[in-house]
Amino acid sequence: MRSRSIAWRLALAFAMVCALVLGAIGVFLYRSLAAEIAYRDDLALLGRLEQVRALLADSDSLDALQARPRLYQNMLGNLDSLLLVRRADGSNVIAINPRQRTLPALNSIARDQPPQRRDVMTWQAPDGAEVALLSGEAQGPNGESLTVIAGKVLSEREQMLASYRMRLYVAIGLGALLAFALGLVLLRRGLQPLRQLSEAVRGIDLRSLDQRLPAVGTPAELLEPVNALNAMLARLEDSFQRLSQFSADLAHEIRTPLHTLLASNGQALNHSRSTAEYQELLASNMEEFERLKRMAENLMFLARAEQAERALDLRTLDLADIGNELCDYFEALADDRGIHLRNTFSGQLFADQQLLQRALGNLLANAVRHADVGSVISLRQRDEPGTCWLQVNNYGPAIAPEHLGKLFDRFYRVDPARAEPGDSGGLGLAIVQSIMQLHGGQVRVSSDATGTVFELGFVVN
Repeated sequence: MRSRSIAWRLALAFAMVCALVLGAIGVFLYRSLAAEIAYRDDLALLGRLEQVRALLADSDSLDALQARPRLYQNMLGNLDSLLLVRRADGSNVIAINPRQRTLPALNSIARDQPPQRRDVMTWQAPDGAEVALLSGEAQGPNGESLTVIAGKVLSEREQMLASYRMRLYVAIGLGALLAFALGLVLLRRGLQPLRQLSEAVRGIDLRSLDQRLPAVGTPAELLEPVNALNAMLARLEDSFQRLSQFSADLAHEIRTPLHTLLASNGQALNHSRSTAEYQELLASNMEEFERLKRMAENLMFLARAEQAERALDLRTLDLADIGNELCDYFEALADDRGIHLRNTFSGQLFADQQLLQRALGNLLANAVRHADVGSVISLRQRDEPGTCWLQVNNYGPAIAPEHLGKLFDRFYRVDPARAEPGDSGGLGLAIVQSIMQLHGGQVRVSSDATGTVFELGFVVN
C-alpha cells in the first residue's frame, strides 16, 4: 500500500483551513450586505410613507393630487414598487400596483406617530415573491382620513444576494485551490532539508558508521531528530566495534582449547601410548571440554540477560546467610593460598538469590585468584539513602587505571598470561554487570596500593 505524501496532506489541510476562513469571512460579509440592503430598503419605505403623508397634507384636494402624476411618476412602471392611498371606505385614491396583487390586512400607524423599522412587515405573495409593506394613517385635504400603503417587492434584493453568494462560492473555491497549490509548493521546498537528510542517511552503511549527519545549518525542527540519529549511529558504531572485538576474542578463546585438543590427540595417534597415558589424555580433554562448556554457558547467560529473557525470582534475602554460604564454598580454595575470608554482611535485601550468589561468587573467585597470599578478603556492606552497596575487598596488586574501564568487557583480561584452569574465560565480570543490569543496579570498581574493591549497588525502596 502506497503511503500518502505528507506535503499533500498538509497542503490539503492548509487549503481546508483557508476555505473555512474564507467561508467565515464570506458569511460575515454576506450577512452584513444583506442587513445593509434590508436597512436601506426599510429606510426607503419609511421615507416614502413620510413623503406621501406630506404630499397629502399639502394638497388642496384629492382630485388635484390625482391630476399631478409627477409627484409619484418615479414609481410608475416600476414592477418592484407599490403605493396605495385609500379612503376609509376602501376605495383607492392612488394605486400603483403593477401586478395587481391583493394585499393582506395591515396594521396602520397612527397619523401622529412617525414610522419605525419594526413597523415594516414582510409578506409572501401567492406567486412566491416576498414583499416589504408599511401602512400608516394620513390626513388628506379637508381633514379626510386616508390610509397609505407603501411596499417594495424584494426580488431585486434576492437576485443581488444570489449573485453575491455565487461570487462568494467561486472566490472561496478558487482561494482554496490557490492555497492548496501554493501550500504544496512551499511545503515541497520546506521539506527539502528532510530529503537532504534522507540522502545523508542513505549514504551510511556498515563501512561508514563513523559518519555523522550535519547539524550545522539544519532547521530547528529537524535538529532534535538529527541529534537522535547521530546518537543512534554512535551506539551502532560502538556496538559493531564491540561485536567485532567480541568475535575476535571469542575466536581466540575457542582456538586455544581446540588447538590443545588437536595437538594432544594428534600426538596420541602418532605413537602408541600406555593406558595411563591415554587416561591422562582423556582427563586433559575433559578439562578442555569443561572449559568450552563453561564458556558456552556463560555466553548463553549473557545473551539471555541482554534480551531480558530471564525472569527475576525476587525475594527477601538474609545477607549474612548469603555471605556465610559463599565463604564456606570458597574456603577450600582460599585455604590453599592461605587467604582468610571475612563476612560482615547484615540485614536483608530484596533480590534474586541465585543471581546474587552468582555475582558475588564471581567477584569472590576473582578476589581469591588475585589476592596476596596470606591476606584477608572481606565482604562488607555500606548503606546509602536508596542504595545498598555490597563490597568485595581484597588486598593485592593494584589494577592500572587504564584497565579499570574495561574490566567488565567480555573476554577482557588485565594479564592474559595469568589465565588459569577453571576460570571464567574472561566472562565473569561481564556476567556480574549483566546481573546488576537485570536488577536495575550498578557495579563499580576501585583499585590502589591498598587493594581492590568491587561494589554492587542495589536499589532499596
